[in-house]
Amino acid sequence: MSNSTVVLRAYRDGLHLIIRPHLSITEVEAAIQQEISRMNRSLTGASVQIDLKSPTLKKEEIESLSFKLQETYDLTVRNVEIADEPVAPPIAAAPTTHVISPTTDIRNHQNSEPSRIVPHTIRSGQTEECPQGSLIIYGDVNSGGEVRAGGDIVVLGTLRGKALAGMNGRVSAVIIAMDFEPLHLQIGDYVKNSPVSQEPRGCLKIARIGAEDAITVEKFVKS
Repeated sequence: MSNSTVVLRAYRDGLHLIIRPHLSITEVEAAIQQEISRMNRSLTGASVQIDLKSPTLKKEEIESLSFKLQETYDLTVRNVEIADEPVAPPIAAAPTTHVISPTTDIRNHQNSEPSRIVPHTIRSGQTEECPQGSLIIYGDVNSGGEVRAGGDIVVLGTLRGKALAGMNGRVSAVIIAMDFEPLHLQIGDYVKNSPVSQEPRGCLKIARIGAEDAITVEKFVKS
């Protein structure tokens, strides 16, 4: 189970590192090490946004933390947000063509769609599903394993088994994974069984319904 000090979550715009208030830099660094070790998964090359709730770390401590995330875990800090309100519950990421205006309030949408978090690898013969919302896997989906969701699917590891997003016919759903080696991809009624072209490992990728009414897989790029 995640510690309550630091939490790594997947949102529509990518990974967020959520840091609770009233913490020293030493406590934060120790909690980050614990959280990443618990995932048992390299996040090399990924980008992350740091979300802080006031009162928070000092400016120089944030700069030091950003440097350490780069040097120790090869994580790129794309942004730092300091909020007076709690961060909204996580949901899965969106297609690369989706743009969210900085003034758009997406909290009501996030709260209306539940997410289920599975904090372990899905092994051969196992099935996990979230028929009414999104599914977030902290690990791999091994060959012979299957994940199904009414919304989006996010795999913070390698997807080797079967993944079905938008299981209730929602074609706007997406499937995201650190590495794509799936046996079967499905979004709504659209199916892709052909091999996925390989990008460097640890390169976040997204599968969605493309312009030609077929599932496409491409590198995830923040809009």
